Amino acid sequence: MEERVGSANDEHPDYLYPPPPPPDSADDTYIIQIPRDQIYRVPPPENAVIAQGYRKPVEQKSKGCRGRCKCICLCLIVTVALIVGIFLAKIYLFPSPKSPQFSIKKVLVKTPSSSSKNYSSPSYEISLKAENTNDKYKISYENGGGSKLSFKQHKIAEGKPPSFSQNENESNDVRVTLAGSKGTLPSEVAKSLNDTKAKTPVSLSLMINAPVKMKGLISTKDKDVTVTCDFKVNTLATGTKILSQECNSKL
Repeated sequence: MEERVGSANDEHPDYLYPPPPPPDSADDTYIIQIPRDQIYRVPPPENAVIAQGYRKPVEQKSKGCRGRCKCICLCLIVTVALIVGIFLAKIYLFPSPKSPQFSIKKVLVKTPSSSSKNYSSPSYEISLKAENTNDKYKISYENGGGSKLSFKQHKIAEGKPPSFSQNENESNDVRVTLAGSKGTLPSEVAKSLNDTKAKTPVSLSLMINAPVKMKGLISTKDKDVTVTCDFKVNTLATGTKILSQECNSKL
């Protein structure tokens, strides 16, 4: 068996190239064979048109997605703006009502005559200043509720709160009349009532609970207001003066 010895030109074997024609051949046609890895193909123009047709739907889809994203973002912005606007309008037009403020101006003790069987149970007239501190609400104090005067949590008189109305930021002077409770008065209260010379001070507590209507721009709220005033007077006899007081109210 013969072995073929390679040469330096084995990279391009001779059998790939046809032998050149004889010198005296009349045929001027030559065949040149190029290795396959050196052939470069250029696609025809119609292929570029087809490829462009495939790319257009992708581009249109991308544009459609961007349009939807813009619409979604715009809807979110409008929704958030509406929510914030409604919230601010509610705060401005329908704020939470504030409790009215009260303070005691005067205390008058009416002691029955000595011939009366209820000599130990005087009545009281307490004048107060009521202030509506609301800018957006009128207050209407309705009939009902109750008021009581106490000494160290011992009730000594009771009555009904007055009914009246207040506009926004309006102040009024009101009066609460309390009838003396039946029974024996606490010794400190009795001493202050009878001691006209020494003027024995005494500390009392007034509590008022009244139904109210808070009338806003287009709404009305039914609530109960509770007022508590702890105060001290120089005497319950003639010439009663208020020495100190602290009033709190709550809706």
